[in-house]
Amino acid sequence: MVHLVVQIIGFLCGCIGMILVWVITLMPQWKVSVIFENQGSLNIRPDGQWISRFDGLWSTCVNQAQNKQQCKSYDSMVSVTEDLKAGRVLMSFAVILSFLAFMFSFIGLMLTRYQNKYGKHCIILTSGILYIVSVVLMLIPVIWVTTNIVRQACEPLCKGGFRIELGEALFLAWPAVGFLLVGGIILCWACPSRHQQETCIYTTPQDQGVACRVRPTQGELSDCYNKIEYI
Repeated sequence: MVHLVVQIIGFLCGCIGMILVWVITLMPQWKVSVIFENQGSLNIRPDGQWISRFDGLWSTCVNQAQNKQQCKSYDSMVSVTEDLKAGRVLMSFAVILSFLAFMFSFIGLMLTRYQNKYGKHCIILTSGILYIVSVVLMLIPVIWVTTNIVRQACEPLCKGGFRIELGEALFLAWPAVGFLLVGGIILCWACPSRHQQETCIYTTPQDQGVACRVRPTQGELSDCYNKIEYI
């Protein structure tokens, strides 16, 4: 019963992490670039003339002050930076692996009354490992993009009317990492090994009757001979 409750907690954590991975992959707010139209000063003009640009894995959005946000996909792969290109591939694999982990954990929980407990625990263990692998795949582009943004923010070109910031997707990635990692560790921990499952009960052998042939004495033999002679 305790293992079942722990597995349910791991399943819920993994499910939340999987949803966050999908949202982060589709969000355009990975990189935020703000351009101020006030002669290089960082103070926003009273009329609100500023432009913010959001660069994501699949699309880019432009939001001018007091105007509606306009998004479109990239015109070509040339306009996509190397870190975002790597993020496309790695985040796509993270989405696939997290979905497979979710399905494995769901199937494992459905097999609660399955006779082959070892097969069920193998499914649960596989889901936990897939969650952890998806965490590694997601951390690579998140850390890469964050490092590039911090490096560009420290450059002299960003001291004027141009500013680059971390997007909301990068901040949302860390809760996703936490949920996936906790879910994966719980599912791996809640799966006992095969050696622990094979419990043997040792019983003492039952008393068996031992038939012993006793050699007759000389008196018994003489009585037997007398009876035969009498017959």
